[in-house]
Amino acid sequence: MRFFQPWGFFALIGIPIIILMYLLKQKYKEQTVSSLFLWKKAESYSMAQQPWQKLKKNLLMILQIIFVLLLAAALANPYIMGITETSHTVFALDCSLSMQAKDAEEGKSRLEQAVSEIKKQIEQASPNEKFSIVFLKDTPEIVLSSSTDKKALLKQVENVKATNGGVNWQNSKELLQIAGAENAHMIVFTDQYQELLQNIDIEQIVLGKNSENTAITLLSHSQGENGWQVLAKINYFGEGSISKTVNLFCDGKAFDRKQITIEGGKSKDVIFTEIPQQTEHIMATLTPEDVLQADDRAYDASFSQTKKKVLLVSEQNIFLEKVYRLLPDVELYKTDTKNIEQLKGYSLYIFDGVIPRTLPDDGFFIFWNMPYENNILYMGAEQKIDKPATTQGYGNMTLAETLTFDIEKSKSFDVPMWASTILQTDEKPLAIAGEQNGKKVAIFAFDIHDTDLPLQKEFPIFIYNLQNWFFAQNIQQSLQSIVSGQVLEISLLPETKQASVLLPDEKSVNIAPPFPPLPFTDTEQTGIYTLIQKNETQQENAFAVNAKTEGESDLMQKYQTEQQQKEHTKKVIKTGRSIQTFVIIALLLLLLLEWKVNCDEH
Repeated sequence: MRFFQPWGFFALIGIPIIILMYLLKQKYKEQTVSSLFLWKKAESYSMAQQPWQKLKKNLLMILQIIFVLLLAAALANPYIMGITETSHTVFALDCSLSMQAKDAEEGKSRLEQAVSEIKKQIEQASPNEKFSIVFLKDTPEIVLSSSTDKKALLKQVENVKATNGGVNWQNSKELLQIAGAENAHMIVFTDQYQELLQNIDIEQIVLGKNSENTAITLLSHSQGENGWQVLAKINYFGEGSISKTVNLFCDGKAFDRKQITIEGGKSKDVIFTEIPQQTEHIMATLTPEDVLQADDRAYDASFSQTKKKVLLVSEQNIFLEKVYRLLPDVELYKTDTKNIEQLKGYSLYIFDGVIPRTLPDDGFFIFWNMPYENNILYMGAEQKIDKPATTQGYGNMTLAETLTFDIEKSKSFDVPMWASTILQTDEKPLAIAGEQNGKKVAIFAFDIHDTDLPLQKEFPIFIYNLQNWFFAQNIQQSLQSIVSGQVLEISLLPETKQASVLLPDEKSVNIAPPFPPLPFTDTEQTGIYTLIQKNETQQENAFAVNAKTEGESDLMQKYQTEQQQKEHTKKVIKTGRSIQTFVIIALLLLLLLEWKVNCDEH
């Protein structure tokens, strides 16, 4: 026999107290009586009350001592080791967008229906039953593993919320195999039967029913003749036809609405025109709402175009000036080669034939016709070039492979470890690009005037791709078509010293420093986000996150209602079986016996 709570034996201190009470003489009072006839009969009783005499057999005292022993045992919660059956159940809950659909009884959502069933099974389970809780999302997670704490389990289940995204079922399958590795009974609550899970021992409980649903599957904008033009794509997943009102809001204010009728299984494009040029973000909604409200609204932003400040340090290099003025996201500034010290405030510095003694702290760098005297790359003697030069791709820089040009001469150099070749001739490097000390750098060892590169039709494409390599891609382009749960790789301006993202609920999340920023994962909310970059000034870029409608908004699936019935082996383990209940029953019986003995003696 063992004990769950050994501290209960502190109650045994009551035994010496009981014995002491029987040893001590009771106090008496003097009393005047009329006769001494009865004293002789009382003498034996009086002798029994003398203190510290040898204890005599006393049934009542023995019963009281046994009572204390049983009380201490009950408080210590005794148990015996034995072989018993217990099971481990893994509840996997689909938390995707479609689980928000309110097509269950009493207006409950599919998620609420699943939660009710899980709570019922946990509450009715035996004390030895183990449970694991897995939430299936774009990034699935095990929130509790092999727990018998019903309170903690119920709390996790009650607090779950459906996301506006989907489920990564491949990752979910791998996670479920880990969670149920020890012969567990796995139950997946979802609203669409998953064939991917067929080859593992999983019971799928399919919730929901075929329900009609209308969704905004696309909201985008483009430049029109008189302001912005907005396209809203509406899909109807149902039968027959349905009428809806599409409402458009600009910067939070109602702008326009249009009535539409859509046939079942079809989509319709709704176009709004003459959106004010100063608009920062828009929202479209559908009325009346249906069983799945989260996809009845969509957002769009990134109306403002952020331009990179580029400084060209050159003595009238018309070729470079013209090509950079063609780039849509560049705001070009110029200065001569006499004013090259203490420069700052630009995203990209282009030095043509010169290099400052101290490079600016901010921005990236391009060096054309790299001078001999520099602290970046040793330049050898100038050599004549007889063969044409060609491009060489580097990293994510997509260069025009067909670009070929003639070159008269170039300085010689060895490619350093931190860079790769982007232009070459006869396997000799002419230009390199790479990242050194956290700064992106491109170096051209020749004078552009000694080539016919500017005359090639691919030259603007080459410069455009080089620009995209420097800035990963336009911030607006990188923050478009984002769905809830998507992980973002945010490209910051090189001069940025601090960056944060303002969420739709006004909560601010810092993303940098450190640099480069880590992938941004806090995209569960739908709505308008704002990327804030701070240097000497503050720059803001709005972007939108929408519900994931693909694979989620179509509720007219052929649901499989038959549950997979499989036999699941109960886990046989050695465990402790409590006998506290039997001890308490014995304690109560002893109390009754003591009461009867006490009544008989008096």
